[in-house]
Amino acid sequence: MTRKFVIIATTALLLMGVVMWQLGLRAQSELQAVATDQFNRQQLILAQKVSQDIGQHFAFLRASLLELTSIWRKHPDFMGSPERALPPFQEILRFSDVLAIGYVSPGSQAVALYNEEGLLRGSPVLDYGPFLSWARGADLAREVLVGPVEAPESGPFAGRTILRMAARHWPAEAGTDQPGVVFLVVDVQAVAWRYAHDVRSGRTGYAWVLDQRGYFLDHHVEQFIARDAFSVRKQRDPSVDFDRIDWIMRDLMMTGTEGVDWYISGWHRGEVGVVKKLIAFTPVDIAPDQSPPVRWGVAVVAPVDEVEDIIGKAALREMLMVAAFQVVVFLGLGVTMFFAFRWSASLKAEVEARTTELREARDKLRQNLQELLRTQERLIRSERFAAVGEAAAHISHEIKNPLMLIGGFARQVRRTLPEKGKEAEKLGLIEEEAKRLETMLEEVRDFTRPAPPKLTSGDVNATVWETAMLMEADLASRGVTLTSNLDKTIPPTPHDPSQMRQVLLNLIKNAAEAMPQGGQVTLSTRLREGMVEVEVRDDGPGLTPEQARQVFNPFYTTKDRGTGLGLAVCYRIMHDHGGDIRLDSQIGAGCVFTVSLPVKHDEAA
Repeated sequence: MTRKFVIIATTALLLMGVVMWQLGLRAQSELQAVATDQFNRQQLILAQKVSQDIGQHFAFLRASLLELTSIWRKHPDFMGSPERALPPFQEILRFSDVLAIGYVSPGSQAVALYNEEGLLRGSPVLDYGPFLSWARGADLAREVLVGPVEAPESGPFAGRTILRMAARHWPAEAGTDQPGVVFLVVDVQAVAWRYAHDVRSGRTGYAWVLDQRGYFLDHHVEQFIARDAFSVRKQRDPSVDFDRIDWIMRDLMMTGTEGVDWYISGWHRGEVGVVKKLIAFTPVDIAPDQSPPVRWGVAVVAPVDEVEDIIGKAALREMLMVAAFQVVVFLGLGVTMFFAFRWSASLKAEVEARTTELREARDKLRQNLQELLRTQERLIRSERFAAVGEAAAHISHEIKNPLMLIGGFARQVRRTLPEKGKEAEKLGLIEEEAKRLETMLEEVRDFTRPAPPKLTSGDVNATVWETAMLMEADLASRGVTLTSNLDKTIPPTPHDPSQMRQVLLNLIKNAAEAMPQGGQVTLSTRLREGMVEVEVRDDGPGLTPEQARQVFNPFYTTKDRGTGLGLAVCYRIMHDHGGDIRLDSQIGAGCVFTVSLPVKHDEAA
């Protein structure tokens, strides 16, 4: 009897071990698939950030080029000749990787290039014909023409990878039918290095940038930079099949497709050998409206082993725990069956309880992994905010006092001149621009050195109502109606009334400015899941999804003369309160900004 029981128990134990091992392998495979997909999606967020930074860089250069031609046309006496006007602008733009500013006078074909020291010696050697044909042709809708990425073999830019941008310069003299042309010569390799080279995905992942020719503008392997991506890999290791990554680059990245995938490489950082890598890629549209378009691609890659090893170890520990537990259970069950079958029911309940604990442990592991990915995303955003804040604070500190002196001296000199004189008009322009920049510096100061909120438990409805009263007259003058729907059951909530008024004033003002023909702004309050929410709704034109994703980024604005710091300051104020601010918008349906505050303040925060 005992020998038979031992055989049955041993057989059952072995069968259960095999079953649990197979289930564990299946669970490990599923968990690895989920983790790999989530990791690659996180890599896509990094690639999108690099793409956004590069796109904003070229948007700044485009705006700077148009501003230069505009100032030159409006103030020809102040700007003077190209030898006088262009070097100071080039000195400023060289910090944005501009190598030189070129100029072709109206009716001429000769190109002159200037850097911060003056006229750049040496023949331009590049073909400027397409730019001149565009500038003097019938196509006046496009303000700026962006050329393709080039690598001159001679001339002043030999050995660099460049891109040229051109804008028309219409002289102030009447009767001129052929405009001049102003060029920016941009070091695109330096631009790509600036935003992509230090990006890190996971422990060893990195980013690279591909131009429209299929050449690397930046890569972790510096020998790859400025070389053909389709051939340089094969030259390094001809034994590896690179067909999949070639297909991703040629048919997806270079056609403007965004997505995630995988490919096989022959190395990774210092290690040599066949490596399966995860890749997330997204386009960078430098000039999407041109034909052909100037489009780059950004990719973030990392070995799949980094993710699978972590999950594999966790799954192995889980299977060992299950195996150990099953051994204990079966031994206990054998002893129980040997002595008394009456204990079987209680042992069965214990087995079920333990199995539930293991499942909960697995679910908790998945939740921890998801939280880790969300934390990484918040850390990336915080680091970007910190970097922008530090740079903005330095700029604000350096130019504030000189700017105030410029405005003050201009005001004093203007008062000594005839009011309707040409010189007084120019000085008035200086005063106006200086005042605008002082206002911008104040917003930069609010963003970079925010005062900590002085939290007091008070009536949020009262703060909202006081803010509405402050804005009612101004909104009425714009043809905007202000209505409110305040929940009187909201309890006292910790907040800084002054800073909350600043946030609400900014949101109401933005809503009114989005409706130049008039409309309605609605203020609402409510209590939801332990949070007090204040909603500012307008019936303006709304924002596109791309605009909505960027509205809280510093220096991003949809206004002609905005600074792009108002909503960034609001974002910081709300997070200092332990709350949040979010935007819901659809084209044609207006915008809804929702500000949320915790009813109970977290003292540990």
